[in-house]
Amino acid sequence: MTTTSYRAELYPICDLVSTLQGEGTWAGMAVFLLRFSGCPLACSWCDEPRHRDPQATRHLTPAAIVAEMRRLDPHLTHILLTGGEPLAVPGLFYLVDYFKDHGYWQAMETSGVGGEIPFGLEWVTLSPKTPLPEALFNRADEVKYIIGANPSDRQTEEIQERARIHDNVWVQPCSEATVALPGQSPINPQALQHCLAHIKRSGGRIRLSLQTHKWIGLP
Repeated sequence: MTTTSYRAELYPICDLVSTLQGEGTWAGMAVFLLRFSGCPLACSWCDEPRHRDPQATRHLTPAAIVAEMRRLDPHLTHILLTGGEPLAVPGLFYLVDYFKDHGYWQAMETSGVGGEIPFGLEWVTLSPKTPLPEALFNRADEVKYIIGANPSDRQTEEIQERARIHDNVWVQPCSEATVALPGQSPINPQALQHCLAHIKRSGGRIRLSLQTHKWIGLP
């Protein structure tokens, strides 16, 4: 046991589903998607609006979350913590410890805003939306930038510079839909062109991340 006791906290959960990781390094891996409600940021292009809907939020204890995961898929042992913003969730360190003590491998995607990154995570995806301390980039196993239709010059130069000093940088075009409709792409075409330009300019140091789960209708 990494801790001897846990606080009986309730955690605001927007989604808890058995699915596939659709993005970045671990694309195609089976995971429990644990999406927290709430975020300190208010990105106009956020593609997960349900995390701001109080009606979509359940408040669950760590034991209740594990019980639900075992009901959904008793063989699956990988969890992706995302949001919303997981770092803004009170008691996150306790929840990570609880999952670890129950044998779960844990990855987290974060904007880097809201709090400290817990120990015990096997993988950290940093998706910057604001200026961040260099220590967060050093902790990140991968850095993933979301690219809009009209990216700023500042973001463009930051991404290229980051790719020169971090060996796992991705660009991902923003989406226009939560799922892909037959014959249609959920990707903003202008954003995709900016991503391709980044990749070519970087000489192979930047890779393209696509939300592949949306193409096959998964959450």
